[in-house]
Amino acid sequence: MLHAPRLSALTMSVVAAATLVASLPALAAPPTEAFYIYQAQEGDTLIGLGDKLLGRPQDWPQVGQLNHITHPRRIPVGTRLRIPERLLKRVSREGTVLETVGAASVQPATSPAQPARKGQALPPGSVVRTGGDGYVTVRLADGSVLKIQADTEARLDTSQQYESAGFFSSVWSVVRGRVEALVTHMTGGEPRFQIKTPQAVLGVRGTEFRVDADAARQQTRHETLTGAVGVQGSAGETLVKAGYGSIAQASGRVSPALPLPAAPELRGQPTVHERILVRFDVPPVAGAVAYRAQVAEDADFQRVRGEANSATPVLRFADLPDGHYHLRARSIDAQGLSSADATLAFTLKARPEAPLPSEPAPGSKWRSKTVKLAWAAHPQAQHYRLQVSTGADFAQPLLDLDDLSAPQHELALPPGDYRWRVATVAAGPDRGPWGDAQTFQVRPEPPAPPPPVVDDKSVRYRLQGEPGQRFEFQMARDAAFSDLVTALASDHPDISLPKPQDGGRFLIRYRAIDADGFVGPWTAPQWLTLPACVRSGSGACIGAGERLLVSPP
Repeated sequence: MLHAPRLSALTMSVVAAATLVASLPALAAPPTEAFYIYQAQEGDTLIGLGDKLLGRPQDWPQVGQLNHITHPRRIPVGTRLRIPERLLKRVSREGTVLETVGAASVQPATSPAQPARKGQALPPGSVVRTGGDGYVTVRLADGSVLKIQADTEARLDTSQQYESAGFFSSVWSVVRGRVEALVTHMTGGEPRFQIKTPQAVLGVRGTEFRVDADAARQQTRHETLTGAVGVQGSAGETLVKAGYGSIAQASGRVSPALPLPAAPELRGQPTVHERILVRFDVPPVAGAVAYRAQVAEDADFQRVRGEANSATPVLRFADLPDGHYHLRARSIDAQGLSSADATLAFTLKARPEAPLPSEPAPGSKWRSKTVKLAWAAHPQAQHYRLQVSTGADFAQPLLDLDDLSAPQHELALPPGDYRWRVATVAAGPDRGPWGDAQTFQVRPEPPAPPPPVVDDKSVRYRLQGEPGQRFEFQMARDAAFSDLVTALASDHPDISLPKPQDGGRFLIRYRAIDADGFVGPWTAPQWLTLPACVRSGSGACIGAGERLLVSPP
């Protein structure tokens, strides 16, 4: 968390009307007169207090009249004097840009806009604008920190130091978007830090709360997280304690205190992520209709790197660099009120990314003595890591290689069910995470065709197969099987072919198709030599039972 002398947390989320004009003082009902409370000491006089505290010392009669002091040189010790803040001696102070992320600009009151930069001065009247990926953190002269969120336009109306009275006063107006702040604790008198919205003015002295000015609904929603907040509309003021919120309408009416929804539960969420898309599946919150989350590099959320808004409790963040991060998430109820923040620290190590597997296809079968594993080449790879396992957890891999220079590897495996995964190792070496495990099966190679049974009219085979398999059978005169004599498909292992009457040498092969559609490899071709049929005087074929079955040369 941010540490500063006498600093307490104030978190404000302000969304203002997109059509709001730059002249903001008329947006809400004017606040009541702000006062500084001074406790009289021995020897105090109104004239002396005028010299000490007032911007115009000659205004001391106004202080006397307001506090019903009839003897300006005799003020009872301990008397609590109310002094209008507008009469106090004051000096304008600049703010400073602490951090800037993404697209953001600062436009001083008398200068054109310029890109926001760290260390930049922010005089009163300056407007800060952020783009969809922009975040700016500003520190005021009193140590207060304002974090201006994405798609926001906010203006620092005043930032003043009342040196003799010993306090600061700041007023921010928000044209659109959201802001969050850590505000120093203030003592005495009316609130010294104000946020203006179209429907209300909210004052704070170190209390933690948020504000959301909704242009579409023409209402301002607010949540108190610690202490109590006075929400003033044109029709009156409501005091809202911690754990409750309120809604101010365009009519100026402020609702009674409303309970805030429960915060999301982040316990059990992963703290290490190894994929470019970071995803959190959060348990649903009863009554929640939406969720908002942010990821930042620091626990104070000054360097915000991503924001997610979702109607479901699934929070996704993309394009984050590898590193250590902090997540905060809120649930939002049907009235638009947000819960307290749930927080979680996590680490992203997704690079160098695992290469994409190319073969074998997921869930495929192999009926061969060797299996080729291949993947896409990674441009940053120095080498690759490869594991093959029969277990899902890879606790005892059958193969564990850490020095593969080529994006492939061929290995012999007995029949069985296998998983494999691959990772990229870049220069350094920078070891990337494992890719998703892929599965494949190794099945026995198809046996060679058994010797056929040859008779006068046919050649018959009984193929070797498994229950439920279908078969494709081919007989050809050439090794390329382009000069086919027979090609047939069968649902049964018994194959019967007409006997070629002219005889000769033939090549035969077959393959099995499993019940799940997997097409196995062709068997190794084998030669079948059949004699030509010589007819007897009666027309019978002489030598019909002769046959020769050999392996190809």
